[in-house]
Amino acid sequence: MNSVENKNKIKNGGDGTFIGNALRWIMSNGVAIAPDILNVAGSVTGIEGLNKLGDLIRGDKTIPQSDKETLLRELDKDISAEKQITKRWESDNKQSHWLPRLIRPLTLANFVILVDIVVLSSIWGESIDEAFIPLVLTMGVTVIGGYFTVREIGKSKGNY
Repeated sequence: MNSVENKNKIKNGGDGTFIGNALRWIMSNGVAIAPDILNVAGSVTGIEGLNKLGDLIRGDKTIPQSDKETLLRELDKDISAEKQITKRWESDNKQSHWLPRLIRPLTLANFVILVDIVVLSSIWGESIDEAFIPLVLTMGVTVIGGYFTVREIGKSKGNY
């Protein structure tokens, strides 16, 4: 997942992940973190990636044990959040009514139509007001990033 798709990243206006914030805090206190850990932490996606990061943290010899425990607790919070997203998708797909199963695809389609209208109207001379650009960008990252990212995680597990 690239940084445009990840709404949690601080540079995208998010609050950051629990593990990312913990790593930044530990480094700001002068503790050196192995480059391998930082590389994985900067590009981690999904539960498997978080588990790989946990293995790297556990195996690192330079991080003090108390900091390792802090990092692993924060990592568990991120893993829990990923599992909750997957559970919501599984629950939605098990519903007998069509709306819970199709709400995310319908939201995606609605957003794509909105973007099409904005693009077409700008081509015809009616540009979008500057105040709405951050809103459309945030919606794009949330809707498109969330739909495709979580959908791919579910597909890789055979849930969809």
